[in-house]
Amino acid sequence: MLQTKPDQILRCLSQPELNRLDRFMPGARADDHVLACWEYIRIFYKERIPEALSKENVWKAAFGKKKFAALRYARLLSDLTKAIERFLLQEYLSQHDTERNLMLLDIYNTRALPSCAAPMVKAVNDTVSKNDLRDAAYYMDRYRADELQNTFIENLDRRDSEKHLTATMQSLDCYYVIQKLKYYASALHYEKFLNTPSEIQHMSVVLEMAAHTHLSDVPLIRIYLAIIHTLQEKDGDANFELLRSLLSEYIHLFPAAEAEQLYAFAVNYCIRMINQGDLSYVQKILSLYKQQLKDGLLTHSGTMSPWEFKNIVTIALRAKELKWTAEFIEAYIAYIPQRDRSNAYRFNMARYTFAAGKYDRVLELLGSVEYNDVFYQLDAKATLMKTYYELGEYQPLQSLSESFRILLSRKRLISDTQRAVYGNFVRYTLKLFRADVKDRKKMAQLTHDINKVKQLADKSWIMEKLGELST
Repeated sequence: MLQTKPDQILRCLSQPELNRLDRFMPGARADDHVLACWEYIRIFYKERIPEALSKENVWKAAFGKKKFAALRYARLLSDLTKAIERFLLQEYLSQHDTERNLMLLDIYNTRALPSCAAPMVKAVNDTVSKNDLRDAAYYMDRYRADELQNTFIENLDRRDSEKHLTATMQSLDCYYVIQKLKYYASALHYEKFLNTPSEIQHMSVVLEMAAHTHLSDVPLIRIYLAIIHTLQEKDGDANFELLRSLLSEYIHLFPAAEAEQLYAFAVNYCIRMINQGDLSYVQKILSLYKQQLKDGLLTHSGTMSPWEFKNIVTIALRAKELKWTAEFIEAYIAYIPQRDRSNAYRFNMARYTFAAGKYDRVLELLGSVEYNDVFYQLDAKATLMKTYYELGEYQPLQSLSESFRILLSRKRLISDTQRAVYGNFVRYTLKLFRADVKDRKKMAQLTHDINKVKQLADKSWIMEKLGELST
């Protein structure tokens, strides 16, 4: 029974849901064997002890003393799954008035029952209108409602009836444009960060449609257009400021998961600008993170991505907010999934202890980190290089620089931008370590080169070390 499909579903149900499933099963169109099986296993899930179930006892409960047959047992579990899925569908429809009304209107249209369909047209429009959100799902529901209303009018077959074609096409356009812009933005993002080029067809037509009067005022379309322009790096910072303004004004119109994704585009723009040397974006990105934490966007699912956690720590340390960083790590580490938690804690505490000047502790913490992700490897190596620099350990620094360059040259998922950003970091860290401070001409040239380079990881630290050498 363990690790089967019904087991996985039942484990995720709450106690009230299990109680409702218990009441649902007698009328679930399941045969006596499935009902006998459920009657036996239900208490194990209600008591949260499904590990105590065995295949033999489940078979015995369903089939008595009959000899075990693997195929029949598999069919039993399949039939049990279907009964549970019927319950899940009923639960979903009971909690989603719009979906239920849309389905009923479709049924009445299909069965040519206009007298039943007429009140459902109003019910559908009422439930769609009551939705305060304006995400893509809302516009999909609006399109489906308009489409079914148009079908209802067509079924009346009355020449004097006002058709609903224009509204149907407009709502379809709106949903279509939002989805195309969403996937186009994602494609542009992955091109920059993962070096995985992709093609989204017909985007020139979609962008032209987005500028049309009835679409140009839709908040989500305006937001995605601003996101796309930041990814295309059009008009400098103007589109970022527009994006930040639009998010501030309209973020309440979207469910938490989508709001977090929209913020992520703004955050990634800030990261790109910081990597290009514009340190004014450090405070801008930190303010975006703090606002999301305040609104519960980064923890709405009960967990936080270890990569998001790492990014917040990185930015807070660059902003020199050490106290806030330590408090954040301790307060939010519990949101990291259990399998990643200890690794994330050691890695991020290593970066915090580096900023606090506890270099020996950095080496200890990084030595216990498991490097199963390329981005952990990149940042860990950069932190190690800085630590060896601060400790004045040239031999480990030189050895590490070589392994760092090998990593950058061999890893396929590292984008050209990241290769340049971290490659320049290795190059200039070594140059700083070897610099002859007495040679003013060479120091002036080094200062000129560092100031000029755009793609440089941790440029604020590089500039800080350059300043120390120049004094």
